[in-house]
Amino acid sequence: MSAGDDILILLAAGSARRMQSVVDDKITALLAGKPVFIHSLQSFLSTGLIGRVVITYRDEAQLAKLRSLLATHLPSATAIEFVPGGESRQDSVLAALNTCEGHAGLAHIHDGARPLVSTEAIRKVRAKAFETGAAILAGRAADTVKIAKADSTSVETSPDRGLVWTAETPQVFRTAIVLKAYRKVAELQRKVTDDSSAVEFVGQDVSLVENPSVNLKLTRPADFVLAEAILKTR
Repeated sequence: MSAGDDILILLAAGSARRMQSVVDDKITALLAGKPVFIHSLQSFLSTGLIGRVVITYRDEAQLAKLRSLLATHLPSATAIEFVPGGESRQDSVLAALNTCEGHAGLAHIHDGARPLVSTEAIRKVRAKAFETGAAILAGRAADTVKIAKADSTSVETSPDRGLVWTAETPQVFRTAIVLKAYRKVAELQRKVTDDSSAVEFVGQDVSLVENPSVNLKLTRPADFVLAEAILKTR
């Protein structure tokens, strides 16, 4: 698993339902003069770790736009492939992973809507995954978390904040491990909301790697304003 042999799976097939029609596609929308997904892609490529990129897409119209933006902003980028996404995030990840069968190295799975990921963070989580087989970027919870009772808005319990982390991406795994995990949860029709959950399900320990920098996910219109402000400080 040498540097330069890793695979990046960049998820771009999601919808922008919570963007309140401010942008049609948050992945291709401009942020500080560049499309959102280009920010992430440049960070990964600049590490020298990535030998192949697989980008999931929503439909043919988005695919055409992604290709056009890549030609404009990263004309020298090679080894970039496109895979149609699925109905859910986990369907898209599995579709991408199915093209990686037989890969003996590490796969980085990253949400295209996280444009602020730093090269330092990528290297840090990759190093841990190289050591353990599975590692995710995460942040320590700043707020007290409440667990609600089933079918209720009443509090069931308040976990110790010192034990609570918020999962981010990239999440990095040996490709064989994460592919096996996603195939298993698909077989059992189990729903997962991140890659670590699938890998945990098949009994693999996953290491938490604290992110040294802000790694905002663009979810609502105000997030674009905040992300632009953060980029200006870098």
